Amino acid sequence: MTYTARRLTRREQQEQTRVRLIDAANRMFAEGGIIAASLRNLCARAGFSQGAFYSNFTSKDELLLSVIERHIQQEVSLMQELVSKSDSEGIDGALDRLACRLSELARDPQWSLLSVELQLHSRRDPSFAERSEKVKMASLREFSILLENLINRHNLTPVMPVFDLARGLYALWSGLALQGSIKEALPRDQVFLSFLRNMIVTRESSG
Repeated sequence: MTYTARRLTRREQQEQTRVRLIDAANRMFAEGGIIAASLRNLCARAGFSQGAFYSNFTSKDELLLSVIERHIQQEVSLMQELVSKSDSEGIDGALDRLACRLSELARDPQWSLLSVELQLHSRRDPSFAERSEKVKMASLREFSILLENLINRHNLTPVMPVFDLARGLYALWSGLALQGSIKEALPRDQVFLSFLRNMIVTRESSG
């Protein structure tokens, strides 16, 4: 018996195009920044025309924000999975796993370069800064949900509102990603672990 491949719908084709453009942009922005990444080269790397680009994005700025959004969504989903699997190993295991994953992200050169590019482009372009602020707020809400899940699963009490805790964790991650490795400083995972342990406590010990 032979099978004929199902023809993709227009929406599915557009989604595939969008994903491939984001993949190509992810590499190009990390390699040379958004200014150096020409639209023509970006489309050529993705294998599409500029018309296909404008069917999915209004500008390279919008594409950069989509790249950042996808990164954050993927990482928060991964960390949510780590938290959901942590019931059997207790709070220490959960914090260790989160700290290690945050440390891995801070070491990732591509992700670090993209974060730098986002900050630099925001400083140069006020209109882009306004749009990137919305992405940042959405990211902080995602981190807040992640931390809220951790807190509820392990009967914890945060020392500050969860949104501010997420803000602090995001700022710490951004700073460590930008700094790179510093000789004689504590490893990144230990810094993240110390932050998390000091920002949330068990209800038993807090009483």
